[in-house]
Amino acid sequence: MARLILVLVLAVAALQIVNSEQQQQDCKSLLQEYYKFNHKEAAPYTGENLVYFLHIPRTAGRTFHSCLLRLGTPGRKRCPKAYDHLRIDFKVPNCQLLSSHDDFSVVEQLPDNVAVVSQMRDPVDRFLSAYEFAIEVAARQLRRSKNYTKPRNRVVTDDVWPWSYLIPYFAEDIKPKMAEVKAEPLMAPGVWSEQRSDDGQVYYWNKFLNMSKWTLDESEKQHLVPNLDPYNNRMFMPLAEFMKQPIARELLHNGELMQVLGLTNYSHWQGASQLRSCMLQDSAISQELLDFALKRIEKFTHVGATDRLFESVESAAAALNMPLDGPAYGAGEASSANIERARSLTWAEAMKSGEAPLPQHSDDDASYDQSAGSDSPDVHQLARLARVRRMAVSELQRTWNAAVERKETDQAYLREVRGELNAARAELAEAQQQLVAARAEEVKMRKVLGEQPQKDKTLELSLGAEFQRCATRAQNRNKSRKKNSLLNLRLNDYRQVYFSKEDRKAIPAALIEEIKQLNALDIALHKRALELLEKRRSHQTTAGKLQALPPVAVAQHRAQRE
Repeated sequence: MARLILVLVLAVAALQIVNSEQQQQDCKSLLQEYYKFNHKEAAPYTGENLVYFLHIPRTAGRTFHSCLLRLGTPGRKRCPKAYDHLRIDFKVPNCQLLSSHDDFSVVEQLPDNVAVVSQMRDPVDRFLSAYEFAIEVAARQLRRSKNYTKPRNRVVTDDVWPWSYLIPYFAEDIKPKMAEVKAEPLMAPGVWSEQRSDDGQVYYWNKFLNMSKWTLDESEKQHLVPNLDPYNNRMFMPLAEFMKQPIARELLHNGELMQVLGLTNYSHWQGASQLRSCMLQDSAISQELLDFALKRIEKFTHVGATDRLFESVESAAAALNMPLDGPAYGAGEASSANIERARSLTWAEAMKSGEAPLPQHSDDDASYDQSAGSDSPDVHQLARLARVRRMAVSELQRTWNAAVERKETDQAYLREVRGELNAARAELAEAQQQLVAARAEEVKMRKVLGEQPQKDKTLELSLGAEFQRCATRAQNRNKSRKKNSLLNLRLNDYRQVYFSKEDRKAIPAALIEEIKQLNALDIALHKRALELLEKRRSHQTTAGKLQALPPVAVAQHRAQRE
């Protein structure tokens, strides 16, 4: 009997060895297929080729794109928004700036000479930020009515990878737990809870008495409830539990590396899922692909880091020939040649069919048109015209959205509104193009005369100052939205969730160390990104290309005036 058991054990062991060898062979074959698929790499930036911003989530990428790349690129050269899906004609891309959450595999669909820029972040900070953000957005959904439907023709966070996975995941986790919390008895009359003001100051609140105090006396302190741990409470999945979940491994752990490799579950390569499994099973394959990624980012036109955001912005501006003391461009519209028009008529089609009305002009338009024949149109008039037409586009866009929301809207009316919207967009693009040309001519003439160029009247400050103004406004807007969202996550004693730098510092060291181990590959990639940033800044300084951002006070002064 013992001999039979030994034979069976040996047979099982032999089978496992055979299976292991087969898996290794399959993984090696898959790795070779991956290399064959990746026959295109990032090309140097020439000033004319397409720039693709590989937006890694939670790296301040939205600020980097909206406040630098977008403001530094004329509207006619921007590609349509592509965060829910790509909207450009890959065969004839009529734009030069594309941004999306796609991974590097999308480069195979882009022109051969595409330049790539990206931002990275300390992996621990990025993981914590993703956890906090997913909870924040999921908390907003607690306020939605039962009849809520997503707005049409508008991309919301839930539509964008990886939030399209993470937000529903946390929403399903939060709803039943908050239902239990709300079913509990209200707080006792004497209970006080610690609160934080907008500027971070601590005060105390008694819900029963509807009273707040900056300080408590000794008797009141006895009824002060302990502070709520934002990373370990009963309203949503604790951090220690979430980081071990399959969805965290699938979407977040070493996510920066997976995006650079083009191996996310959002990949355009069909073998991505299998190769990710191989990396988990075989450390040699993981190391080989890490080395591949480290070499890949060296070919990026820019790779920066969130933990050195301003330095990254300065370096990126130098790499992309965007002078920080030069002009910043207004909102603008993406190139119409690349916008999808499914289920709607183009302006040309509407005109041919006689179903589109002539575009209406405001008095401001007319006042400009009367002088439009001038050989040197006034920059102020052009800036005024661009603003008016931008407002017209915004108003027509709202009209279109409202019309689409009403399912019973007449199709003829939809075509009419769509025609007006397309016409307004075309007029805006033309006005902005004229403004840019006039502004450039004015700068040239003032240089000849030895005068200082006037400030941009659409965006009054330089690109560097506008970046800081834009970034400050975005930060304040995000803080406000975060605060309002997290108000939905509080107990009946009025203790609520705050995610702050101070709260992160209180996370147990053992937990932080475990997150580091789970993101070891990303740590190596982030380290290399910092090295590249430092090296390139040094070269740009030597070449006289690196410009410093203006003092923050300049941008803050403008923001305060608004």
